[in-house]
Amino acid sequence: MNLEITGTETAGQLIKQLVALRHFARRVIRGLDANHRHRTHFERCRDNAADGAMKASAMAELAEIDERELMLRSAEVEIGLYLLPLCDALDRKATRAQIFDAINTNPADRDTDLVRKYGEKSHRLICVLALENSASTRKDEWTEPLSQPLKWCHTMAFMREMTTNAKFDRAIHDEANEFFGGAFGEYRERPLMERLAGKAV
Repeated sequence: MNLEITGTETAGQLIKQLVALRHFARRVIRGLDANHRHRTHFERCRDNAADGAMKASAMAELAEIDERELMLRSAEVEIGLYLLPLCDALDRKATRAQIFDAINTNPADRDTDLVRKYGEKSHRLICVLALENSASTRKDEWTEPLSQPLKWCHTMAFMREMTTNAKFDRAIHDEANEFFGGAFGEYRERPLMERLAGKAV
């Protein structure tokens, strides 16, 4: 992914970046799905191997799958991190109609009470109101990541920040503590491995 925001882009160039980002996100999600299928297959091969050579071959494939997964997960996060500055640039230069078209929002979903109330920013249209591909996801309580790839990648980037960024960890704790009347007690800085695991290790 070689996208960049310099501040000199036109609205049309930013829209093209948004479309390209959706395309990249879909490819990454498809890659992760394929990787999962391959992992399942080669785990069965490993577990049912007739001899050491077959087991070694399956384990080599699984090692490659692990590497591919790491690269794809990193790309997923990179897309999610790029989305917010892109949306900020889009909000300054592109029309709402251009953004709706780029994320494939159903015309019936473009002028609703929720859009009027919460949709003044393009990242809210994508990440909060879930209007990406809205015609195909209408009435669904849960949508497959492939149906809303930008929202999915944003969520994955947000989750990564929650677990790897100590300042963000503190901010979430403090806000949740205030909201729930001190239910979480005093903040205790946690080591990175504990934040990643979600428990003391």
